[in-house]
Amino acid sequence: MVMGQGPVEKDGLDPFLKIAGLTREDVSYSRAIRCLWKGGHDLPPITQTVTREALAHCTRAHLRVPSGVRLWVALGDYGAQVLTGDSIGDWRGYLRPASGRALPGTIRLDGVEEPWVPHAQDHKVLVSVWPPDLHKQPSLTMAARADWSKVARIMAGRWPRQPPRFLSDPPRQWPETFAFDTEYYYTDGSPLTTLIRYSLAWGTEDDQCTVVERGDHRLPVFVGTPRVVSQYAPADMRHLDRLSGGRGDGLSTSFWNSFLIEDAVWKHAVLWSDQDHDLNYLGSIYSSFNRWKHLGNESPKLYSALDAIGLLEIDQALQRELEADLQSRKIWEFIDRPALGEFVRAQYRGLQCDPARIEHVIGQLESVATKAARRAVASVGWPINVGSDKQTAHQLYTVEGLKVPR
Repeated sequence: MVMGQGPVEKDGLDPFLKIAGLTREDVSYSRAIRCLWKGGHDLPPITQTVTREALAHCTRAHLRVPSGVRLWVALGDYGAQVLTGDSIGDWRGYLRPASGRALPGTIRLDGVEEPWVPHAQDHKVLVSVWPPDLHKQPSLTMAARADWSKVARIMAGRWPRQPPRFLSDPPRQWPETFAFDTEYYYTDGSPLTTLIRYSLAWGTEDDQCTVVERGDHRLPVFVGTPRVVSQYAPADMRHLDRLSGGRGDGLSTSFWNSFLIEDAVWKHAVLWSDQDHDLNYLGSIYSSFNRWKHLGNESPKLYSALDAIGLLEIDQALQRELEADLQSRKIWEFIDRPALGEFVRAQYRGLQCDPARIEHVIGQLESVATKAARRAVASVGWPINVGSDKQTAHQLYTVEGLKVPR
């Protein structure tokens, strides 16, 4: 069952149903608010009390759940509010239990264990994007497609999966390839951090990850030049350096020569420059686990384990994408990856530059941008702001009648 915030055009929903292997006849569609709002479809902000009261009223008065429905797709903040009791937040692409306060008691499911892996009979809510919003935020199109591609796996019980069992002892020998993540804290206003624990994953199944408290670490042995996958290398490399027996600043040439260090943020940015690159977003696209990035306080060791295991899954997926995209692969292997060490050093030492030259180049770029903006205004005949997705979409799709890309 699909819950949206209003009417949706056929060509707005059907492409996503096709991705899920569904047709209109396979789904039931319900609107979060049934009546026109002051004669139109523009709804007040989800944060307003009157909005939430209207949503609750429409749910109690009009929602009828067809028998057999077990999976809901909540489209946008309004659908998510009705079905989960909260707006989308950081849950796009993940499953939540049906727990909206106005839902019938036979549907609601509260107090689940996280990260949640539902049973077949549970009422599940997949949180995704309201399709008309993609006109304003086209960069979310890939994420929306990834969300709908999960529907068949969810219905078959193949996504999400249970987190694997993990170890707590430091490995005597570090693997040839592993994902590495740290938990740390700042003290006394210092830009440097103190390690709490680290997680290291060399596989995605049981006993292929270890979560080690700082005091339990033992100096490892490693053979050759291990490939290390990180998520934002400046945060972790100092600790990797110290844990591997180095001086602990993560800056020396000898340290960077000891490992082949990669960064999922940079690797993903090469492939998908207009997307977000944080671990919560990447997990929603590539991971086999339900959301875990909210568990740092509730289950800190499980949180650390999934950071490493999820990161390894993400890296494996990005490697496959690079194999299929030769140009991006060349950029990664010959430009971005070799520059990673200098980027990390710059975070702590700064980067020497020529201020006068920079000011000159900025002036050149601003001049080019100004001329381009003037040409755009002259071309369309109205004061368009080409930096506005909304105005650009209006000109392209409404005025010029271009077909909306799917």
